[in-house]
Amino acid sequence: MVKAVVGVKGFYFSASHYTLGAESKCRNLHGHTYRVDVEVCGDVDESTGMVVDFLILKRVVEEVLRDYDHKLLIPRRDLESVSIRGPFSVEVKVLEYPHATAEYLALDIARRVREKIGLPVRVKLYEGHRNYVVIALGEFTGCS
Repeated sequence: MVKAVVGVKGFYFSASHYTLGAESKCRNLHGHTYRVDVEVCGDVDESTGMVVDFLILKRVVEEVLRDYDHKLLIPRRDLESVSIRGPFSVEVKVLEYPHATAEYLALDIARRVREKIGLPVRVKLYEGHRNYVVIALGEFTGCS
């Protein structure tokens, strides 16, 4: 069997959050434009010549990212203590993690993509232009 890494990159979404673990202005509610790149690793299927069709991988990533776009990201533990009111709408994405950091956001995206694709996955999440985190789930053995 031949193993290969298949990737799609350059997906964007915007969301707001706060980072209570930070000792800076990032404790304030603020927003980012996030960029997401996704790779999966697997055996090349001899009948199709592919690990996964690029179109399928793109659709899965787009579907997953729709849940975060233009949302306020709140950890479940903070949900009852947060209230925002005004002449605007607020859509919340509840995260099942203790913080709404780039690390946990990338982990959440990676888990959801892996559930849908069923292959080891690596997510590179950019928070702005220069800051990023990489999360890998599953074995990328033989797929460098």
